[in-house]
Amino acid sequence: MRYQKRRTSARLLFASALAAAFSLVSGCGGWTTGEKITVQDENPALAAAFAHLLEEQGTAKLSDVIASSGVPIGEWDRMFSVRSPISSDSLNEKLGTQGVQLIGLNTDSDSMTQVFLSGGKVVYAYEDKLPRYGVKKGHARPDSLVSPKSHVVKEVGGGERTAWYLQIEGFS
Repeated sequence: MRYQKRRTSARLLFASALAAAFSLVSGCGGWTTGEKITVQDENPALAAAFAHLLEEQGTAKLSDVIASSGVPIGEWDRMFSVRSPISSDSLNEKLGTQGVQLIGLNTDSDSMTQVFLSGGKVVYAYEDKLPRYGVKKGHARPDSLVSPKSHVVKEVGGGERTAWYLQIEGFS
């Protein structure tokens, strides 16, 4: 009888361990593996570097704009513009990563986050506030050109004006 109780206890213990391991691997219970990256507030120096380029209506490489701001992003090879809200699965699909979680990702539908990667790892992410300077499609690279573009805006009550913005060259 004592042998049978130990055997039953051992089986229960083994089954519990197996169930716990399965839930961790399958992602049950909200547990997630992967890197966690904290989204930084927009750096005023980076916003100023973009604003300066727009003011001069100049064209520059994205890496030069970032370097001129002094923001310590480090080495990076791709930049993605991520609109909110976005699920972790959609985020990882867009970035080509697995298990990345952005902590502090704004969830309102008007927000955007710029995410920088190096060799498939996220190295920096920041909340991009108005006016935004993102990539419309695909991703940008350090050698992507940042260029001024314009469009005509209809004014309330009639009339039109030309509005200028910066476009960052994107690659798929």
